Amino acid sequence: MSHPAKGKSALLIKLTLWLITFTVVLPFLWLLKASVMDFANSQAGVLAWVRDSVVFTLAALIFSVLSSITAGFVMAILYIPFRKTMIVLTLITMLIPATAMAMPLYVLVDHIHLNDTILGLVIASSYYPFGAFLSYLYFSSAMPGDLVGMGRIDGLGDWGLFYHLGIPLSKSLWSIVTFFSFINLWNSYQLPKVLLNAPEHSTLPMGLELLYGRGTATVGILMLIPAVLLYLLSQRSIERGIFSGAVTG
Repeated sequence: MSHPAKGKSALLIKLTLWLITFTVVLPFLWLLKASVMDFANSQAGVLAWVRDSVVFTLAALIFSVLSSITAGFVMAILYIPFRKTMIVLTLITMLIPATAMAMPLYVLVDHIHLNDTILGLVIASSYYPFGAFLSYLYFSSAMPGDLVGMGRIDGLGDWGLFYHLGIPLSKSLWSIVTFFSFINLWNSYQLPKVLLNAPEHSTLPMGLELLYGRGTATVGILMLIPAVLLYLLSQRSIERGIFSGAVTG
């Protein structure tokens, strides 16, 4: 192929990419413009919703990431009773829709007298089967039996294997689970809708319904910015984790 033809192909590819980029960014620009226009009309309760969303998301994020990665390590590396049964149950639970889990979780939180509280919402939202199963798959490939056996020979117990081998080998896993768990919690609507009754305890996704056109663009921007920033900060780790098993030596 001649050089002019290559130049035309490269120009066509660039124009296509710029057109796609503009198409993707256009709704965000409209949302930003609308948020500036209706910012004065948004209720003062938006700040309380932001506070509740931040507290709920960060607290539940810590519990969900720690529990899911630890559970994945246990299921992948340690020989425990009913190990295969736990793996199958985790997979089945991961496939259950969130709406189907809302009522059982409501009954559970109500029995411990934490209904209509952020703490109750944190406890109910900390269970993250997707993160546990993803961690199980990751540790199953990242820590082969020979590596675990060498760790045992060096005198490492279960906690030593996790601390000295599991954590150093799973940095990209922590980024992936944290990112997806954050998105799941930050945008959570169904469970907060069931567990939180008072309007002053609402989170940002619930606030969109309460405002109904009076400041919804502002709330939309507030919901979008943290997710975008987190992705930009963890982009490299997420890409390494996704493609870590694509190439084998």
